Amino acid sequence: METPEGLVGPKYTVVSESEGYEVRDYEAYNVASTSMSKVSEPYSMDEITKGGAAFNALAAYLFGANDEGRIMDMTTPVSTTSVGEMRFFLKDDTISDFPQPLSPEGTFNEQGLVKVVEVPPARLAVAKFTGFVTEGEVSRQKDGLLSALAIDGVEVDTPHGTVIPHVIFQYNPPYTIPMVRRNEIAIPVRSEEDIVKNSDLEEEWKAASGEDGDEGVIGLGAPSDVE
Repeated sequence: METPEGLVGPKYTVVSESEGYEVRDYEAYNVASTSMSKVSEPYSMDEITKGGAAFNALAAYLFGANDEGRIMDMTTPVSTTSVGEMRFFLKDDTISDFPQPLSPEGTFNEQGLVKVVEVPPARLAVAKFTGFVTEGEVSRQKDGLLSALAIDGVEVDTPHGTVIPHVIFQYNPPYTIPMVRRNEIAIPVRSEEDIVKNSDLEEEWKAASGEDGDEGVIGLGAPSDVE
């Protein structure tokens, strides 16, 4: 349940700890990323063949399949997003310093195509779990984390009515036995500053629309920053 010795990962600061999860502020970082399925094709964590192919494509990039033939250090964790991307953390460089991946010949979709991208800073609620990462286990862990966040009054940072995204972090080699594996599921959450700002905007909207009983402001319309 710990980070493998000698491997580095994205930098973050633990903001708070609660029962079953912690809230972290992640700094921006760079990754090598590839899609585990064809464009617009759904992906399941249970599709071992596709996951293995994505892992091999990213590992090949790190181990020299790039325009410079440069060999880079292996890092941790391996990240898998809810939209079907697998990512390897890239350390110690700016995005302009990384070698460019080699594009597979005849590629007609994103599957197997490696890209170097920057992941922006984010506040994430993160829960640890052991065992193998399956579609059923991810669903169970996500439901548990969302329930814990709702009980604690932590707001998820997604627009109302949209699918809540998640990312899975896997820290251990495939041969690690299930009971000691370190896996994590992370969901974006709002900071206190975001919550205060949204509350202020709601009050401004009520005042502008006359909901607080002040008929003199009816017709002013919505504030420009929430249009």
